[in-house]
Amino acid sequence: MQPTLSVTDSRSLREHLTAPDPMQRAMGLYALEVEAERRTAALGQEAARFASRGIPYYALHDPHFQDWVGKAVSYWERLRAVATAAPRVPAAATARAGRASR
Repeated sequence: MQPTLSVTDSRSLREHLTAPDPMQRAMGLYALEVEAERRTAALGQEAARFASRGIPYYALHDPHFQDWVGKAVSYWERLRAVATAAPRVPAAATARAGRASR
């Protein structure tokens, strides 16, 4: 395992999820879980439910496994699109802004 690898985009997520090393696959799934936790909308909850089922049996050329990887990458891309469209603002910053406008 190469500890310097990280999930930064959908390509690297796919590489992690299809890696022969189970730890790499776990790191990929964890990255999806982190993205899902950052979103409170229905999409975040849906992605969290998907991730909570865990990684299916590793069979790289199995169509069901490839479908699972495709769904994971799709969730990642949709979560990241939401993040870039509307970045989260910490509650403390929102409260300060509200007090400053009074």
